[in-house]
Amino acid sequence: MNATTNYINHFRPIYEFRATIFWLAAFVVLPFTGMPYGWAFGLAALLPLLLRGRQVWKALRFRMAISTKWLTTLDVPRLLRIQKRMREESDSMYLGMGFEWTQKHCQIAHDILRMPTTDIPGLPKWLGKTRHGRQIEEAIEKIFAPADSIRDRMPQGASWIHGMEPDKGFVPFHYKAMGGHTAVGGTTGSGKTRTYEVLSTQVIHLGDVLIIIDPKNDKDWKARVERECARTGRKFLYFSQAKPSESIRLNPLENWSQPSEIPGRIAQLMEEGPFRDFAFLFIDRAVKGELYVGDKPNLRSILKYAQAGVAKLLERSLERFFRDAGLANWEELVATTLTQIGGKPGSVSKVDAMVLLYNERYAHEDHGHEAIDGLIATHTHDRDHYTRVIASVMPLLQMLATGETGLMLAPKVEDFEDEREIWDIDRIIKQKAVLYMGFDSLSNSIVQKAIASLVLADVAAVCGAIYNFYKTNPDVVLVIDEVAEAINEQVIQILNKGRGAGFKAFVAFQTRSDLEAKLGNAAKMLQVLGNLNNQVILRLEDSDTAQWFSDKVGETAIRNIQISGSTSRGSEGHIGEFNGGITRSLQLEKAPLIPTALIQRLPNLQYFMRISGGAVYQGRIPILQG
Repeated sequence: MNATTNYINHFRPIYEFRATIFWLAAFVVLPFTGMPYGWAFGLAALLPLLLRGRQVWKALRFRMAISTKWLTTLDVPRLLRIQKRMREESDSMYLGMGFEWTQKHCQIAHDILRMPTTDIPGLPKWLGKTRHGRQIEEAIEKIFAPADSIRDRMPQGASWIHGMEPDKGFVPFHYKAMGGHTAVGGTTGSGKTRTYEVLSTQVIHLGDVLIIIDPKNDKDWKARVERECARTGRKFLYFSQAKPSESIRLNPLENWSQPSEIPGRIAQLMEEGPFRDFAFLFIDRAVKGELYVGDKPNLRSILKYAQAGVAKLLERSLERFFRDAGLANWEELVATTLTQIGGKPGSVSKVDAMVLLYNERYAHEDHGHEAIDGLIATHTHDRDHYTRVIASVMPLLQMLATGETGLMLAPKVEDFEDEREIWDIDRIIKQKAVLYMGFDSLSNSIVQKAIASLVLADVAAVCGAIYNFYKTNPDVVLVIDEVAEAINEQVIQILNKGRGAGFKAFVAFQTRSDLEAKLGNAAKMLQVLGNLNNQVILRLEDSDTAQWFSDKVGETAIRNIQISGSTSRGSEGHIGEFNGGITRSLQLEKAPLIPTALIQRLPNLQYFMRISGGAVYQGRIPILQG
């Protein structure tokens, strides 16, 4: 019985309209009828007139809201005022206008989904056929239009999703929840970039570090970030392989805690298999040799030793070893060794003699050095086999370490003619700069994916250093658009452990299958999604991804009216006599709080948001102005 009394049919005829006309007539006519105290009866009619008029207004406003799509415009100064107020009141960030999605809205949505589209109430259809129908429609739109809004006439999406709640407010995204990381899902053109513009603007003005990985190199987004950095006086850094003259130089191998991380970052760019393992082994040996002699490994030096071999590096390493071991006459001993084993002149190199001396005096007694042992193993490895194995990684190193790309990713510090600044992720975070990395993924996807993967691995290394060694964690917001273009093990580690280092990640994708295809299996894909505790989901075309989000949100109970009619005629009754009855029953049934049909019908810039363990919201992202 209680379920019946709580049910509201929002799509019945507006019966209150007739009552409103009646009480309006009573209010106007009664004072002039000449009856005693007619004016008092007229005033008495005012109360029900206002009551019924309010009901009619609410019904009209609801029907206009569900039949019309709007786009909200917002200038940056007002955005910042709203954000400041929300920060003070609820420690949250502004994410557009909307409302908390509850069972009430789910009920209305299911009611609408069960009816034909033509039955959804709106403005009378005859208006469009009248001479001034267009002007009347526009006048009515202006009356009911939300503040700072324009009509959305794009064909995508259903207008009634956002319109079913007339009382909207600012949608809060709480800062404490951001540490759980956020998935941003949406098909192409649904509004992910506009969402990021709103978030980026607020992050920049708050003073947090902002690192953006944008495979599409969106001009509007980049311009917005640069403009807001100029307003706040913050350092804006732009990296783009397609625009080297505008770009900074960025070393993606600058930060690491273990030397093996460097070959690991390069090897992960290759397909799994024995060639990948061999490439890791040879690069690891070269890197450790460089570190032993005091050089700083970079992509250019790794390419050099992969191409020409490690003989020169091995020679330098042995020279240092002999000096450190106190072998002052090592050069004489090497010359003697050359004479003893030389045979024909030039048949044995100096480095071979140094290796023999090292093995006889030190390695044989287990007094050698692991870096030199590794270089010797590479130097004496079968040359043909080495060439075949290392050939698998050579094209990748050639693309990353040569030409203009090599100068950007492996900067020459001694090149004073190149005035472009040299940065790395650790320095960016320490100086609270803003980095926008735009990749030309359409024209050169292989190189762009490799660069993005290397940079994200560097971010993970810095994240680990912050977690282990920093006394206070900086606030770092990492935004990765189209994450399937750059996902790797390091990104998974950032999502796993980044919260402890002060990282807040926003990761965008179009479908779950993109992640599964990149990671190779569903378990890895679920691991990534499992670490994205918040979800901001715009329109999705993929039903599997929509179902995943719907399952995340959960279920609720909705009320379903069952109407049945019956007629009967007695066997002894007269012709025309019959009995009839209509039965109405209201039943409760389980239903998804957000059906997948709604996710697939969202208009541009509209979204559903689920905060981990908290509320669910439906909102609309504003278009920033200025």
